[in-house]
Amino acid sequence: MKVYFIVKPLGAYTLKQLRKSMEKTFDNKKDSCHILSTVKKGHAIHLTQKAIDEKADVVVACGGDGTINEVARGLVKTEIPLGIIPLGSGNGIARHFKIPFGISKSVQVIKKNKLAKMDVGVVNGHHFFGNMGCALESHFIQRYQKNGWHGILAYVIAFFDAVVGFKHQRIQIEYQKEIQQISPFVLIVSNANQQGYDFSLTPQALSDDGLLDLFWMEKSNLFKKTKFFFHTLLRKKLTAKRFNLVRLSALKITLLDQDDFCVQIDGEYLPIASNHLEVRVLPKKLNIIVP
Repeated sequence: MKVYFIVKPLGAYTLKQLRKSMEKTFDNKKDSCHILSTVKKGHAIHLTQKAIDEKADVVVACGGDGTINEVARGLVKTEIPLGIIPLGSGNGIARHFKIPFGISKSVQVIKKNKLAKMDVGVVNGHHFFGNMGCALESHFIQRYQKNGWHGILAYVIAFFDAVVGFKHQRIQIEYQKEIQQISPFVLIVSNANQQGYDFSLTPQALSDDGLLDLFWMEKSNLFKKTKFFFHTLLRKKLTAKRFNLVRLSALKITLLDQDDFCVQIDGEYLPIASNHLEVRVLPKKLNIIVP
């Protein structure tokens, strides 16, 4: 088996752990393992193509949801499976598939090479594998990346910064012959049951059902927003009238205000020039290695 590990920038100790686990798990007479390290955002896309050109049997994303996105988008049109070693912050996609967090255990999962099919979301031609959003969650991601540091504390600070500065936008959503005009506080389209750190707005989402889960919460007062966050953090069912959950295969979103969209895909800010978003699902287009 020819395996390429696409690795986000790691400390010397973590990289040593990875090499040690690879040497212990794979047979150097039958398997060949290659580590390709990224140096900047977007670099994993080019390294994945290099792995494809060199006839990789498996390509492994070693990082968080952003790294997974860059690697997986190159594998969508191939039969080459995606492996995951969760080394990011939120790790929503890895949590969805119950990928173990220890490097040694996740490398062993890759060696066993058990495959599943995964749906792929597309928004204006951009692939996403976990989720995309265009309300509070995207403003939060924009601030999180702008701050330039990572971890749960950075998430919390960026989140409250986004809440304080958030301005509602009027949008029109079209799906399944329904047309609605809303001003969402939160709007997320998810292919996975995790958004990261065990936080989920779409706990019933399946990644192989040919559908995406659309969740949105309308503009509301501080009390209802607070209630919403406590319900979510405590994993209670979101049944209030202002919580909406729909399963769909296609969605159109139109910005009605004279403004710009703020969009995130898989935890990364995505600049969008258009005031129209077209979201659809590609059923079972990605092979992925699961426990």
